Amino acid sequence: MKVLVAEDSRYYQKVLQDTLNSWGYTVVMANNGIEALEKLSEEDGPKLAIIDWVMPHVDGLEVCQKIREMVNRGYIYLILLTVNASKEDVVRGLEAGADDYIIKPFNEMELKFRLKTGERIINLEDQIMQLALTDPLTGLLNRRAFIDRLESEINRYQRLEESLSLIMVDLDDFKKVNDNYGHLVGDEVLKGVAKCFSSILRKYDFIGRYGGEEFVICLPGVKIKQAGEIAERLRIGMKELIVNKETEPLKLNVTASFGVSTLGEDAFNVHTLTKKADEALYVAKTRGKDQVVLSENY
Repeated sequence: MKVLVAEDSRYYQKVLQDTLNSWGYTVVMANNGIEALEKLSEEDGPKLAIIDWVMPHVDGLEVCQKIREMVNRGYIYLILLTVNASKEDVVRGLEAGADDYIIKPFNEMELKFRLKTGERIINLEDQIMQLALTDPLTGLLNRRAFIDRLESEINRYQRLEESLSLIMVDLDDFKKVNDNYGHLVGDEVLKGVAKCFSSILRKYDFIGRYGGEEFVICLPGVKIKQAGEIAERLRIGMKELIVNKETEPLKLNVTASFGVSTLGEDAFNVHTLTKKADEALYVAKTRGKDQVVLSENY
């Protein structure tokens, strides 16, 4: 785990870096409060930080306050490092947003256990966030999380003036699976389809469960013709799906219909992009199901 150390004292920088490295942490060093804020604001910045109270430009209290105002980084566990041992100063630090504090000169084992406490809280926070963002059955992004990420990707790829495509998928006649084999088998089908799609897609594509037996896939940097080819691979790949009914393998020949859209004049935001893909999906259904339809072809 990465730990940010914000400390202007060369002596304490050396002590903390050597100590934390010996415990297996990756240390990210900041010489002052401004550097600390920059490094903690990065998308993959540390989620555990040791912040010295007294630093030039921006002190530790202000760093804590500004970190708590950030809304896009998830929770960052802040340990305030201070020579101020009075209760009043400790309370000031906690009110500023620090989670914990340690007094200079510090005891190594005390610091170690405080860091371990921070790790446990961060891991718990990550688990809670994961549950909030994912569909519990398939492990894919849930609808809200997918739409939020899609919106960010659309904005980014529009700025870059590059392509981005969307695939909407609906399993054909899925009610018959539940009626004939039961909902447990239906659940296994949904999990199997999610696993099949994930194995075919690139690592920077992302997929969500849109609701019920519907899935939605974002293909960054992909034009509509190539997106159609990817959708066709997904359509063919899922035909080999085998699920387990208790201990018995079961091949159900599940099929799906696919609608594909891409960024353009008629599809320029989340609403219009998904609307075009959904319309193409509807056409695929009306044409007999088990096929891919591009939004530009109807």
